[in-house]
Amino acid sequence: MKTFFLIVLKIALVAGAMWWLLHNAPLIMAPIAGAVLALIGFVAALIAALTVGATVGLSLLIALGVVACVIAAALSPVWLPLLAIVAVVMLCRPRPAKRV
Repeated sequence: MKTFFLIVLKIALVAGAMWWLLHNAPLIMAPIAGAVLALIGFVAALIAALTVGATVGLSLLIALGVVACVIAAALSPVWLPLLAIVAVVMLCRPRPAKRV
């Protein structure tokens, strides 16, 4: 008989808890929904910031590459002959003997 009363008590407690949850759901769910929406907004803002940062960074990297190519092309009348002279000197210079 003792187990019957325990089972009835458990059923009553679960029924009471369900009734309380059904009648107080807006009070419980409002802060949870607010927190979830705030988290979704934070993640969306973080993704947007990372996207903008990556776009600006990539654009800046491409712009620096273009500037480097323009400078190399502008200075090519100077450094191409200089590079050829250095190459000829390196080819003609005797190599030091290897140490064993």
